Amino acid sequence: MIAWVTTKSRASSTSREVVQLGQILPLGLIVCVVGLLAWISSLNLGRLIHNKASLIRATDAAVYSAAVAQARALNLHAYLNRTQLAHQIAMAHLITLASAERYRATLAQRVNRFNPPATLIGLFFGPQYATAYLAARAGGIHDHVALNQLSGAFKRHDDVIHQVIDQARRTQLQQLADHRQSVIEEVLIKNVGASGSTLVGTTLTELGLSPQIIFDELPGFISHFSTSDRGWSALLKRVATKYSYLSDRNHLVRNPWVVNLRCPFKRHELRRKGSTRLNYKGEWSVQDNQSFHALRYNRIMGCYQREYPMGWASVSSRPQLQKKSQEQHQTESTVPQNFSEQPFWRWVGDQADKTWNIFSGRDNRLAMYWAKQSEIRWSTQGLPGYTTLTPKRAQSIRIGLAVKQQGSFIHAGNEVEEQRVGRRFKTTKAEYIHTLHGRAMAETYFEMPEQGGSSAGATANLFQPFWRARLVEFSRLPRNDRAQ
Repeated sequence: MIAWVTTKSRASSTSREVVQLGQILPLGLIVCVVGLLAWISSLNLGRLIHNKASLIRATDAAVYSAAVAQARALNLHAYLNRTQLAHQIAMAHLITLASAERYRATLAQRVNRFNPPATLIGLFFGPQYATAYLAARAGGIHDHVALNQLSGAFKRHDDVIHQVIDQARRTQLQQLADHRQSVIEEVLIKNVGASGSTLVGTTLTELGLSPQIIFDELPGFISHFSTSDRGWSALLKRVATKYSYLSDRNHLVRNPWVVNLRCPFKRHELRRKGSTRLNYKGEWSVQDNQSFHALRYNRIMGCYQREYPMGWASVSSRPQLQKKSQEQHQTESTVPQNFSEQPFWRWVGDQADKTWNIFSGRDNRLAMYWAKQSEIRWSTQGLPGYTTLTPKRAQSIRIGLAVKQQGSFIHAGNEVEEQRVGRRFKTTKAEYIHTLHGRAMAETYFEMPEQGGSSAGATANLFQPFWRARLVEFSRLPRNDRAQ
């Protein structure tokens, strides 16, 4: 009896233990399910954060690359403008060289004719002037070969300016916006997957990307000016002043002793005149001449100076080779090559040009007339267009980019997302589950390199290639410029 009771009590205790163990199992299952859900939520949230970070990095890279493309375009325009200036300065040197060659050739002709003789020049003004006069014969009396070579080089520079530089400038202006858009798309495609996104693909469609420029200061930032604007010719004139070879070539020397007692204060003069000029149409004109002005006296005129041209040259460029007007032909045909039939002073008095002063003048008027009779005219296409910053525009170009990415993203909960991810990683409520958004802004700005520890601080322009790019915050925008 006792043994049976003991056995029964042991059985009841064992059954109670089994019942207790069965009650813990549902709680354990609940804990496992909660843990699994937490792990899945954490995994989904990490995936969402990872993809969002990838999109933001790709958006920053894309908008920065667009700003870099803008900076390179502006630097290209600066190099094109500087190259155009260099070619035009080279053309100025070539046409001045042509005038110098024609001047040398006419000097050689006059020295061979002894009109005036080199010994007379050396006697009145010094042996150095006679030596320079005689040295003109070293190149011969013909200048055709040299002038042809100079003319060919002049034309090649002119073609480069109008057919290469100007065409490259126009193409860059037309294609900059499209090039910038292609840069944005290419950078997005290459960076979204590489930045850690779970989405992969080789096109915007495969990656679910939709880029849109939401703020753009590029339109109207650059202006293309035509030859009707005088700003370029003024700039070209200022640049030309930096080259001494293009400066005026004027020199005056007088003999030291009294020539005629009736004119005690007057002397024989040797006048050298030369200039290189550019008008607003882009036409170069060069003159070089030298004359011996011998002091003369007669009862009618008193003391006057008889001009003996020694060398002369006139070279000009025209957009089109224009024919001389009838008035020019008549004026040039009335200028004699010698004065054996009519005295020099009487011929001057008969001229319609009353500004000719043979008493105390400063020009070589007869040499200039002779130069016009044999003027060299080169054909040119004139001044090309150029690019510059539009007046009253900002000093930099800002561009804002918004990128939308659609894909299979798992909802992680608004509270968790805002708490752990932060404001830049928030998604919109309307497209919360399947769409991510990224936006960024960059700026193309002008900054001179530091010189001696300080920046030069020059104003933004398209003649110095110092345009750069950087990322900027949306908070720097005026409120009415921000994307809504």
